[in-house]
Amino acid sequence: MCKLIKMLFSAFLCVLIPILSAFAVVKTFTFFERANVELGFQHYAEKADPNTFLKMPANANCVNLGYGLVGLYWLWKVNRRKKKLRDKAFFYYVFAWMSMFYGLVQFGRIVTQTRLFAILDQWLTLPFFAWIVCWNEFMYRGYWQTSRYLFTLRVSVLSYFAVLCHDFAFDVLLGLHILAAVVYSIRTQHKPDLGTRKSLIFFYLALCSCAGFVFFKLADHYLTQYSIFQRFTGHFWSKVFDVAQIHFAANFFTSLAGQHNKGTK
Repeated sequence: MCKLIKMLFSAFLCVLIPILSAFAVVKTFTFFERANVELGFQHYAEKADPNTFLKMPANANCVNLGYGLVGLYWLWKVNRRKKKLRDKAFFYYVFAWMSMFYGLVQFGRIVTQTRLFAILDQWLTLPFFAWIVCWNEFMYRGYWQTSRYLFTLRVSVLSYFAVLCHDFAFDVLLGLHILAAVVYSIRTQHKPDLGTRKSLIFFYLALCSCAGFVFFKLADHYLTQYSIFQRFTGHFWSKVFDVAQIHFAANFFTSLAGQHNKGTK
């Protein structure tokens, strides 16, 4: 139990400290003023009421609760399977904490419409996919390799500074991160002693959820011509698919076969 609590707390700090560091950088320095981010309710198809706290109830409240709930679910599920998962539990814990913190950042972006939360929203998205790469590396190689994971995460975090160079840099970065996560997942799935029929199903579900997230986000305003998307808009459904993507990605790893020795290199 002590080891579990220590691992849970370590995962919490591994997520909290980088977020606070990013918050401090954006708050202290002015160079991110050049970053291209969408500010203002005109970028959302949902009708906003600036005089209310939530501004856009569906996008601010319902969706961001989803990030928190899926994070709590995986904390609970991993706690129940801690003996079977052992060291692998750390990857789930980090993923769950990232989901919960991302929900808070998204909520802050919706209700404040400030550059600070808009940048944090973009910045936090990249390590999500980088962590999938690290997770796949652990499952594929069968041992913990701290230097490799730290290098991957550092490259991911520092790559965000490319947004200072071009307006579409974040879109390119996000695309590359998604591609890396997909490629590494395919490699893991195709390893004979790892991939299962069940993990393949969850891989496709996560991939479809990712595609749904991108499609509904881009089609937000276009879809309002249909009555079904006027109350719960494309942006809302894009976030529903994003939450599903997190859930199915975690399920992908639980469905992999094989147990490895958890050494450190």
